[in-house]
Amino acid sequence: MSKLTQLLIAIFLLSGCSKAPETATVELPKAVKYQRVSESTGSIYREISGQIRSAEQSSLSFRVNGVLQDIYVSKGDLVVTGQPLAQLDDSDFTVALNKTQASLGSSRASAKAANDQLQRATRLPEGIISLAELEQLSNNAEAALQQVKVIEADLARAKLELQRTILRSPFDGQIAAVSVDNFSKVSNGQEVIELIDGDAYEVEVLLPESMIGNISYQQAVTVAVSALQDQMFPGEVSEIGSRVENGNAFPVTIRLNKSSDKLRNGMSGSVKFTVNNSSVPAYLVPLTALDFTHSMAGEGSQDALLYVINEQTMVLEQRNVKVGNIRANNIEVYAGISENEAIVVAGIPFLRDGMTVTLWQAN
Repeated sequence: MSKLTQLLIAIFLLSGCSKAPETATVELPKAVKYQRVSESTGSIYREISGQIRSAEQSSLSFRVNGVLQDIYVSKGDLVVTGQPLAQLDDSDFTVALNKTQASLGSSRASAKAANDQLQRATRLPEGIISLAELEQLSNNAEAALQQVKVIEADLARAKLELQRTILRSPFDGQIAAVSVDNFSKVSNGQEVIELIDGDAYEVEVLLPESMIGNISYQQAVTVAVSALQDQMFPGEVSEIGSRVENGNAFPVTIRLNKSSDKLRNGMSGSVKFTVNNSSVPAYLVPLTALDFTHSMAGEGSQDALLYVINEQTMVLEQRNVKVGNIRANNIEVYAGISENEAIVVAGIPFLRDGMTVTLWQAN
């Protein structure tokens, strides 16, 4: 092998063993879309779900025992005040009434005879009848008169019980349910028909203690009914409970100012309250700015995460914030951020705490 060949081989081996210089990888700051926090000047809203029910509903029953003879209505029928709804077999009540009337006639005749006897005795010359006999006749006449009064009361009760064999509507409304069948035996006070006022509805909701102080009587609200394509009904607060019923919640009743023939008992209604509480600032933040999957408070909380830009260092700071209701594409935030801070509103899953960023500028 020639010297030239040996020299070329040595140069090749030396060049193969040398390392190529490494190029340092530098992470460039990520450009992020941002928005400045501004306090919401509009009203703060709360939506609480409840169940719609008739504002006036009655469980109707007979006030006497008997056998049901006729039911004149069916579920869903509209009725008016005084309209007969059902009737018991009144034959026994009619017999009792006739018997009492006969007793009254006999008692009145006896009372008249006793009174006539007393009057004749008082007209007799003095000494013909003793004072004791005269007093006895007076007592007999008075007893007969009292017996008449007792039977007159029995007659009035018999007439009333006969009237009570007919169940009438106490107000204009709609039949919600019929609980018994014809020819069944019913007892005094047993529910026969449920009647509701189809022109007046209300919603009962449970408000947390944090809200109850901001609610007042006759406060205007709106109720959205999901079963009617979220149709809105105006209403007002008619009752405010003074005692906790469930957890830390108070019962509040909303009276609807407008009705509809499509409303039914048991439908769900979402009541929107306006809470005027200036001591609690609310900020409207885009939904895209929040991460609800890794909130620090755990599942089921009203917390979420977002990123605030430190404009001095251009480093992201992860914040845990308290959120409220959703308004269109925004959500209310009550704690964790301040007015005029810059927050990231896009690309949240690709960010991390402490990341260096730049502000994205639209061309």
